[in-house]
Amino acid sequence: MPTDPKNATVYAAPVMRKLTELAPDLQPSLRKVADFILRHPLKAATLTIEELALETGTSPSAVNRLARVMNLGGYTGLKTELVATLQQMVSPVDKLRSELEQRAGGEFGLHEQIRSASVNLGNAGSNNPETAFEAFVDSLIKARKIFVLGFGNSAYMAGLAAATLTPFCADAIAISMEGGNENAAYRLAAITQQDVLLAISLPRYSLDTLQLARFAMERGAKVLAITDSPASPLSNIAEHVLFAPADHPVLTSSNIAVLALVEALVAGVMARNKEAVKLATELTESVMSYLHMPTGRRLPKK
Repeated sequence: MPTDPKNATVYAAPVMRKLTELAPDLQPSLRKVADFILRHPLKAATLTIEELALETGTSPSAVNRLARVMNLGGYTGLKTELVATLQQMVSPVDKLRSELEQRAGGEFGLHEQIRSASVNLGNAGSNNPETAFEAFVDSLIKARKIFVLGFGNSAYMAGLAAATLTPFCADAIAISMEGGNENAAYRLAAITQQDVLLAISLPRYSLDTLQLARFAMERGAKVLAITDSPASPLSNIAEHVLFAPADHPVLTSSNIAVLALVEALVAGVMARNKEAVKLATELTESVMSYLHMPTGRRLPKK
Protein backbone atom coordinates (compact mmCIF):
# COMPACT_ATOMS: atom_id res chain seq x y z
CA MET A 1 0.00 0.00 0.00
CA PRO A 2 1.58 3.36 -0.99
CA THR A 3 2.49 5.84 1.70
CA ASP A 4 0.37 8.95 1.96
CA PRO A 5 2.74 11.78 0.90
CA LYS A 6 1.61 14.07 3.69
CA ASN A 7 2.52 11.36 6.22
CA ALA A 8 5.82 10.39 4.56
CA THR A 9 8.77 11.47 6.70
CA VAL A 10 12.42 10.54 6.79
CA TYR A 11 11.71 8.70 10.07
CA ALA A 12 9.02 6.62 8.37
CA ALA A 13 11.60 4.90 6.15
CA PRO A 14 12.10 1.22 7.13
CA VAL A 15 15.78 1.65 8.04
CA MET A 16 14.98 4.62 10.31
CA ARG A 17 12.02 2.87 11.94
CA LYS A 18 14.19 -0.14 12.71
CA LEU A 19 16.90 2.06 14.23
CA THR A 20 14.30 3.84 16.38
CA GLU A 21 12.96 0.53 17.68
CA LEU A 22 16.39 -0.98 18.39
CA ALA A 23 18.17 2.08 19.83
CA PRO A 24 16.93 1.91 23.46
CA ASP A 25 18.28 -1.63 23.94
CA LEU A 26 21.63 -1.29 22.16
CA GLN A 27 24.94 -1.46 24.00
CA PRO A 28 26.58 2.00 24.47
CA SER A 29 28.93 2.01 21.46
CA LEU A 30 26.21 0.84 19.08
CA ARG A 31 23.74 3.31 20.60
CA LYS A 32 26.15 6.17 19.79
CA VAL A 33 26.18 5.15 16.13
CA ALA A 34 22.39 4.71 16.02
CA ASP A 35 21.78 8.08 17.69
CA PHE A 36 24.07 9.85 15.22
CA ILE A 37 22.24 8.33 12.25
CA LEU A 38 18.86 9.26 13.74
CA ARG A 39 19.97 12.85 14.35
CA HIS A 40 21.89 13.28 11.10
CA PRO A 41 20.43 10.81 8.57
CA LEU A 42 21.46 12.87 5.55
CA LYS A 43 25.05 13.25 6.68
CA ALA A 44 25.33 9.59 7.74
CA ALA A 45 24.43 8.48 4.22
CA THR A 46 27.47 10.30 2.83
CA LEU A 47 30.12 9.02 5.27
CA THR A 48 32.56 6.14 4.96
CA ILE A 49 32.66 3.60 7.76
CA GLU A 50 35.82 5.23 9.14
CA GLU A 51 34.25 8.70 9.04
CA LEU A 52 31.08 7.47 10.75
CA ALA A 53 33.19 5.83 13.47
CA LEU A 54 35.13 9.09 13.93
CA GLU A 55 31.96 11.20 14.11
CA THR A 56 30.48 8.93 16.77
CA GLY A 57 33.65 8.37 18.81
CA THR A 58 33.40 4.63 18.26
CA SER A 59 35.12 2.23 15.84
CA PRO A 60 34.46 0.68 12.40
CA SER A 61 33.74 -2.61 14.16
CA ALA A 62 30.97 -0.95 16.19
CA VAL A 63 29.42 0.41 12.99
CA ASN A 64 29.56 -3.06 11.43
CA ARG A 65 28.03 -4.65 14.53
CA LEU A 66 25.12 -2.22 14.41
CA ALA A 67 24.49 -3.13 10.78
CA ARG A 68 24.52 -6.83 11.66
CA VAL A 69 22.08 -6.27 14.54
CA MET A 70 19.80 -4.68 11.93
CA ASN A 71 20.21 -7.78 9.72
CA LEU A 72 21.90 -5.72 7.01
CA GLY A 73 25.05 -7.83 6.87
CA GLY A 74 27.53 -5.03 7.47
CA TYR A 75 28.18 -1.36 6.82
CA THR A 76 27.77 -1.73 3.06
CA GLY A 77 24.22 -2.96 3.58
CA LEU A 78 23.47 -0.18 6.04
CA LYS A 79 24.79 2.53 3.73
CA THR A 80 22.86 1.09 0.79
CA GLU A 81 19.64 1.40 2.82
CA LEU A 82 20.45 4.96 3.90
CA VAL A 83 21.36 6.08 0.38
CA ALA A 84 18.26 4.43 -1.11
CA THR A 85 16.09 6.26 1.41
CA LEU A 86 17.80 9.63 1.26
CA GLN A 87 19.33 9.86 -2.22
CA GLN A 88 16.96 12.65 -3.25
CA MET A 89 17.82 14.73 -0.21
CA VAL A 90 20.78 16.94 0.67
CA SER A 91 21.84 18.53 3.93
CA PRO A 92 22.10 22.32 3.43
CA VAL A 93 23.16 22.87 7.05
CA ASP A 94 26.15 20.56 6.57
CA LYS A 95 26.96 22.42 3.35
CA LEU A 96 26.76 25.73 5.18
CA ARG A 97 28.96 24.40 7.97
CA SER A 98 31.55 23.37 5.39
CA GLU A 99 31.39 26.81 3.80
CA LEU A 100 32.02 28.48 7.15
CA GLU A 101 35.03 26.25 7.78
CA GLN A 102 36.57 27.53 4.56
CA ARG A 103 36.30 31.17 5.65
CA ALA A 104 39.50 32.50 7.15
CA GLY A 105 37.71 34.75 9.63
CA GLY A 106 34.89 32.30 10.37
CA GLU A 107 32.25 34.94 9.65
CA PHE A 108 28.61 34.14 10.32
CA GLY A 109 25.97 36.63 9.21
CA LEU A 110 22.25 37.18 8.83
CA HIS A 111 21.99 35.36 5.50
CA GLU A 112 23.66 32.26 6.95
CA GLN A 113 21.18 32.31 9.82
CA ILE A 114 18.24 32.59 7.44
CA ARG A 115 19.53 29.66 5.37
CA SER A 116 20.03 27.54 8.49
CA ALA A 117 16.59 28.44 9.86
CA SER A 118 14.93 27.67 6.52
CA VAL A 119 16.47 24.18 6.50
CA ASN A 120 15.23 23.38 10.01
CA LEU A 121 11.76 24.70 9.23
CA GLY A 122 11.61 22.68 6.04
CA ASN A 123 12.72 19.53 7.85
CA ALA A 124 10.17 20.15 10.63
CA GLY A 125 7.50 20.15 7.93
CA SER A 126 8.73 16.98 6.24
CA ASN A 127 9.58 15.03 9.41
CA ASN A 128 6.20 15.38 11.14
CA PRO A 129 3.14 13.59 9.72
CA GLU A 130 -0.15 15.45 9.91
CA THR A 131 -1.56 12.65 12.06
CA ALA A 132 1.00 13.35 14.81
CA PHE A 133 0.19 17.06 14.76
CA GLU A 134 -3.56 16.40 14.95
CA ALA A 135 -3.03 14.01 17.87
CA PHE A 136 -1.19 16.81 19.70
CA VAL A 137 -3.95 19.33 19.08
CA ASP A 138 -6.65 16.86 20.12
CA SER A 139 -4.80 16.05 23.35
CA LEU A 140 -4.35 19.72 24.23
CA ILE A 141 -8.01 20.53 23.62
CA LYS A 142 -9.29 17.63 25.73
CA ALA A 143 -6.91 18.12 28.67
CA ARG A 144 -8.26 19.27 32.03
CA LYS A 145 -4.93 21.00 32.58
CA ILE A 146 -1.77 21.37 30.50
CA PHE A 147 1.58 21.37 32.28
CA VAL A 148 4.39 22.69 30.06
CA LEU A 149 7.95 21.70 30.92
CA GLY A 150 11.36 22.74 29.64
CA PHE A 151 14.72 23.56 31.22
CA GLY A 152 17.64 25.63 29.93
CA ASN A 153 16.78 27.45 26.69
CA SER A 154 13.69 25.27 26.42
CA ALA A 155 12.28 27.02 29.51
CA TYR A 156 11.60 30.10 27.39
CA MET A 157 9.83 28.01 24.75
CA ALA A 158 7.79 26.34 27.51
CA GLY A 159 6.78 29.73 28.88
CA LEU A 160 5.75 30.92 25.44
CA ALA A 161 3.71 27.76 24.81
CA ALA A 162 1.85 28.07 28.10
CA ALA A 163 1.20 31.79 27.69
CA THR A 164 -0.16 31.53 24.15
CA LEU A 165 -2.26 28.43 24.84
CA THR A 166 -3.84 29.90 27.99
CA PRO A 167 -6.72 31.85 26.37
CA PHE A 168 -7.82 28.88 24.27
CA CYS A 169 -7.45 25.86 26.62
CA ALA A 170 -9.03 24.97 29.92
CA ASP A 171 -5.79 25.69 31.79
CA ALA A 172 -2.11 25.86 30.85
CA ILE A 173 0.86 26.49 33.11
CA ALA A 174 4.62 26.56 32.60
CA ILE A 175 6.01 24.65 35.57
CA SER A 176 9.73 25.30 34.98
CA MET A 177 9.95 29.08 35.06
CA GLU A 178 10.79 30.03 38.65
CA GLY A 179 12.46 28.05 41.40
CA GLY A 180 14.26 25.51 39.23
CA ASN A 181 13.66 21.78 39.08
CA GLU A 182 12.52 21.44 42.72
CA ASN A 183 9.61 23.86 42.31
CA ALA A 184 8.80 22.32 38.92
CA ALA A 185 8.44 18.95 40.64
CA TYR A 186 6.13 20.47 43.28
CA ARG A 187 3.92 21.99 40.58
CA LEU A 188 3.75 18.71 38.68
CA ALA A 189 2.76 16.72 41.78
CA ALA A 190 -0.92 17.47 41.16
CA ILE A 191 -0.97 16.02 37.64
CA THR A 192 -3.70 13.42 36.95
CA GLN A 193 -4.92 11.09 34.21
CA GLN A 194 -7.04 13.92 32.87
CA ASP A 195 -4.02 16.12 32.29
CA VAL A 196 -1.30 16.55 29.69
CA LEU A 197 2.41 17.20 30.15
CA LEU A 198 3.99 18.96 27.17
CA ALA A 199 7.75 18.49 27.51
CA ILE A 200 10.23 20.41 25.35
CA SER A 201 13.84 19.24 25.20
CA LEU A 202 16.70 19.75 22.74
CA PRO A 203 20.35 18.66 22.91
CA ARG A 204 21.85 18.67 25.37
CA TYR A 205 18.89 16.99 27.00
CA SER A 206 17.99 17.86 30.57
CA LEU A 207 17.91 14.87 32.92
CA ASP A 208 15.32 16.71 35.02
CA THR A 209 12.97 16.92 32.04
CA LEU A 210 13.25 13.17 31.50
CA GLN A 211 12.65 12.34 35.16
CA LEU A 212 9.60 14.59 35.45
CA ALA A 213 8.20 13.24 32.17
CA ARG A 214 8.52 9.70 33.54
CA PHE A 215 6.76 10.81 36.74
CA ALA A 216 3.86 12.24 34.73
CA MET A 217 3.63 9.05 32.67
CA GLU A 218 3.57 6.93 35.84
CA ARG A 219 0.72 9.09 37.18
CA GLY A 220 -1.29 8.22 34.07
CA ALA A 221 -1.04 11.64 32.43
CA LYS A 222 -0.60 11.90 28.68
CA VAL A 223 2.96 12.97 27.82
CA LEU A 224 3.58 14.98 24.66
CA ALA A 225 7.09 15.87 23.53
CA ILE A 226 8.71 18.38 21.23
CA THR A 227 12.28 17.25 20.66
CA ASP A 228 14.86 17.06 17.88
CA SER A 229 14.81 13.44 16.68
CA PRO A 230 13.96 9.82 17.60
CA ALA A 231 17.40 9.66 19.24
CA SER A 232 16.07 11.88 22.02
CA PRO A 233 15.34 10.01 25.29
CA LEU A 234 11.95 11.75 25.39
CA SER A 235 10.88 9.77 22.32
CA ASN A 236 10.68 6.62 24.44
CA ILE A 237 8.52 8.28 27.10
CA ALA A 238 6.04 10.43 25.18
CA GLU A 239 2.80 9.12 23.73
CA HIS A 240 3.03 11.60 20.85
CA VAL A 241 6.16 13.34 19.55
CA LEU A 242 6.78 16.27 17.21
CA PHE A 243 10.29 16.61 15.86
CA ALA A 244 11.93 20.05 15.81
CA PRO A 245 15.28 19.76 13.97
CA ALA A 246 17.80 21.75 15.99
CA ASP A 247 20.90 21.58 13.79
CA HIS A 248 22.94 24.78 13.53
CA PRO A 249 26.37 25.41 11.99
CA VAL A 250 27.53 27.45 15.00
CA LEU A 251 25.15 27.17 17.98
CA THR A 252 24.68 24.05 20.10
CA SER A 253 21.07 23.91 18.95
CA SER A 254 18.48 26.07 17.22
CA ASN A 255 15.04 26.94 18.64
CA ILE A 256 13.54 28.05 15.31
CA ALA A 257 11.65 24.82 14.61
CA VAL A 258 10.41 24.60 18.22
CA LEU A 259 8.96 28.10 17.92
CA ALA A 260 7.26 27.20 14.65
CA LEU A 261 5.72 24.06 16.15
CA VAL A 262 4.49 25.95 19.23
CA GLU A 263 2.85 28.58 17.02
CA ALA A 264 1.31 25.86 14.84
CA LEU A 265 -0.13 24.09 17.90
CA VAL A 266 -1.66 27.30 19.23
CA ALA A 267 -3.16 28.03 15.81
CA GLY A 268 -4.41 24.45 15.58
CA VAL A 269 -6.09 24.71 18.97
CA MET A 270 -7.64 28.06 18.04
CA ALA A 271 -8.98 26.70 14.76
CA ARG A 272 -10.71 23.84 16.60
CA ASN A 273 -12.16 26.21 19.22
CA LYS A 274 -15.51 27.61 18.08
CA GLU A 275 -15.07 30.60 20.35
CA ALA A 276 -11.50 31.29 19.18
CA VAL A 277 -12.22 34.32 17.00
CA LYS A 278 -14.37 35.88 19.71
CA LEU A 279 -11.74 35.13 22.35
CA ALA A 280 -8.93 36.55 20.22
CA THR A 281 -10.93 39.72 19.53
CA GLU A 282 -11.82 40.19 23.19
CA LEU A 283 -8.20 39.59 24.20
CA THR A 284 -6.94 42.21 21.75
CA GLU A 285 -9.55 44.74 22.80
CA SER A 286 -8.86 44.23 26.49
CA VAL A 287 -5.13 44.80 25.96
CA MET A 288 -5.66 47.83 23.72
CA SER A 289 -7.84 49.49 26.33
CA TYR A 290 -4.77 49.70 28.57
CA LEU A 291 -2.50 50.92 25.79
CA HIS A 292 -4.79 53.49 24.18
CA MET A 293 -3.88 57.12 24.77
CA PRO A 294 -6.37 59.86 23.82
CA THR A 295 -5.28 62.19 21.00
CA GLY A 296 -3.39 65.20 22.25
CA ARG A 297 -2.55 63.73 25.62
CA ARG A 298 1.11 63.88 26.49
CA LEU A 299 3.17 61.90 28.92
CA PRO A 300 4.14 63.87 32.02
CA LYS A 301 7.65 65.28 32.07
CA LYS A 302 10.11 63.73 34.45
